[in-house]
Amino acid sequence: MKRGRVCRGFLGGDGKRAIIRLVDLREALRDVVRVGVARGAVDFEGVVAGAVEYLDTFEGEPAELEAAARAVAVDEFAAHEEAQAGWGDEELEPDRLRAAFRALDEAGIVARADFACCQNCGIHEIGAEIPEGETRRGYAFCHRQDVEGALDGGGVHLAFGVFGKGGGAAEIAAEVVDVLGRHGFEPVWNGDAGTRVFVPMTWRVRRHGRLAAYPGRPEAPGPVLTVSVQDLARGTWQEDWPMTFPEVRSLLLDLPPVAGSFFVCATPSERVVQGMWEGGDRLWAEQLVAEERASYGRSVTLDEALGVLRVLAEEGRYSLGELGPLRRETWPEG
Repeated sequence: MKRGRVCRGFLGGDGKRAIIRLVDLREALRDVVRVGVARGAVDFEGVVAGAVEYLDTFEGEPAELEAAARAVAVDEFAAHEEAQAGWGDEELEPDRLRAAFRALDEAGIVARADFACCQNCGIHEIGAEIPEGETRRGYAFCHRQDVEGALDGGGVHLAFGVFGKGGGAAEIAAEVVDVLGRHGFEPVWNGDAGTRVFVPMTWRVRRHGRLAAYPGRPEAPGPVLTVSVQDLARGTWQEDWPMTFPEVRSLLLDLPPVAGSFFVCATPSERVVQGMWEGGDRLWAEQLVAEERASYGRSVTLDEALGVLRVLAEEGRYSLGELGPLRRETWPEG
């Protein structure tokens, strides 16, 4: 759908044409909003804002456009919630894709899902994902248009390459194919460095917590963590966001394993687990004990950290010590 296609033929001033224009607007909005909801990347307000921006050529009052976008978004969020209820508890393919991408990141290949709007922009922007002063061997990503094509089961295509001059792109692709296979995918690639890797899959994303909220929806019960994250790869800082455990899991799967990037998760009773990437596939995790003015920690994998955070969110207790001996650090005075 091209920008500006909507409403161009319905600019008359009488009531009939205005009604036709609004009907056409809602039809276009439904297409745009449905994609925004299915991608699962932003909350209700973000979906509405994205739809309004996409259709900003609408010949009418901005307030009319926003009101129509909100009405359509409520319907689409409710429809997504109903569909999601039938998915069961199985791990979804985008979750496995992000897990595979974290393994590639750990191996020195920058890997991103739903990255940039198109292939050209992605290739131009992917180098900015490398922290200053560090190097990476290569990259792989699928962009927003790929994801939109996968919403109905069309799969995604992965662009890949190396940083700097020289060859090696085919070797990067072969490694990507191998890692994807170990995460349950059956990628298709002909061995040509000029052909993208195809990954058969359907893009389905569960919405939880703030990402599932929309006007009129009853507040969903469930444990909530307050989460702060520093992402050194992207240069972002997110502070004190309320999240359910599934949101935390998605967030950390999408956090590049760059040494120094960290997260802090706290329960309403002020039990805190925090972690910092050490580099490679390990991160340092620790639980804070305020009454002792001390922390207890150990080096863990991301999967182990996620298990600890699940217990923290769902049971409100510390479980890091169940992975083995912990090192105690006393907090400095002052």
